[in-house]
Amino acid sequence: MLLGACLWAAAADQKLIYDQSTEALYNLDFNTAQHGYETLTHDYPDNPDYWNALAASIWLHIMYDQQKLNVESFSGSSLGTKDSRDTVNPADEKRLRDTVAIAIDKADAMLKKNPKDVRALYAKGISNATLASFEASAKRSYLSAGSKAKTARDLHQQVLDIDPTFDDARLSVGAFNYVVGVIPGFVRFLLLPLGIRSAGKEVGIKQLETAAARGSHTSTDARMMLIVVYNREKRYDDALKIVNDLHARYPRNFMFELAKASTYGKMKRWDDAARTYEEILAKAEGKKDGYERLAVHKVYFSLGTSNVERLQFNSAVDAFSHVVKSKDASANEKASAYLWMGKIYDSGGQRAEALHQYDVILALNCDADIKAQAEQFKRKPFK
Repeated sequence: MLLGACLWAAAADQKLIYDQSTEALYNLDFNTAQHGYETLTHDYPDNPDYWNALAASIWLHIMYDQQKLNVESFSGSSLGTKDSRDTVNPADEKRLRDTVAIAIDKADAMLKKNPKDVRALYAKGISNATLASFEASAKRSYLSAGSKAKTARDLHQQVLDIDPTFDDARLSVGAFNYVVGVIPGFVRFLLLPLGIRSAGKEVGIKQLETAAARGSHTSTDARMMLIVVYNREKRYDDALKIVNDLHARYPRNFMFELAKASTYGKMKRWDDAARTYEEILAKAEGKKDGYERLAVHKVYFSLGTSNVERLQFNSAVDAFSHVVKSKDASANEKASAYLWMGKIYDSGGQRAEALHQYDVILALNCDADIKAQAEQFKRKPFK
């Protein structure tokens, strides 16, 4: 009885640390999450799940630092936005790859004892899925990413063949089917010799929805993936429902509220978008729910463009003024804000004010395209 009580207490302690670390991760508290996962890998070094959790937290931190942890980074034909960076700290990359390698070694050790161990097969699939995500999102090494994603898909399909109720495995299978299903046909043709083929994006969406509804450990990850998918598929109401649910559960994750504002913009609900950006700024400036971690000048820029869309030009100028006064904004970000203000002044017949904005741009060390537009509007007023 005493031994049983000790084992139960140890298991409960593991779960508590894991749950607290995962809660921190989804609230963008990467240091707390990684510390918790490191504790688990130290105390239970043969469990590949804990090594995979640590690897995932390292990857997400890299994505956050690269400014790719947002809906917009996955909305276009390529990953990232104009504000994203592709540089990766070599030490972070090595740590990620080393951690994934350990997870795979631990899973392989389990598979030597039992080749049909679904837990080990699933863990090895997660390791490959993490590497695939890193290669695609952080490194833009798409062929390597495709190969790793296929391995993850195959391992998790094997899990489902053994145990059809293992719904967590549907996440990587569904993600693979969706991503391969939406890439251009000629690219899919080129990938056929590598064995990379899809059951179709609609099948992928259904699999993701099943993982979101019934997954034990990947429900949140599947729902986060569905936010991206629903936005791409213009299913904005479905995206908003998930965003609202996740933000209610993880209130310190300002990315969810930014995704909400962005989705309102795609729906052309500009009043709702502007209101949401204002609520985000209020939390950031009030240092509420960890929102002080936000780069507020980026939020002001989005607020400015939303106000332009809803024809609130004075409010737009006020928002853009915060961008140009920010010590954290880059030269390109300031130049873009000055350009918007110049166009607003031109549209209102305030030519002298507009010319001042264009002149400031020309004095900045900023993107040549922005300078070219400023030169153009100096010669001929924007209308």
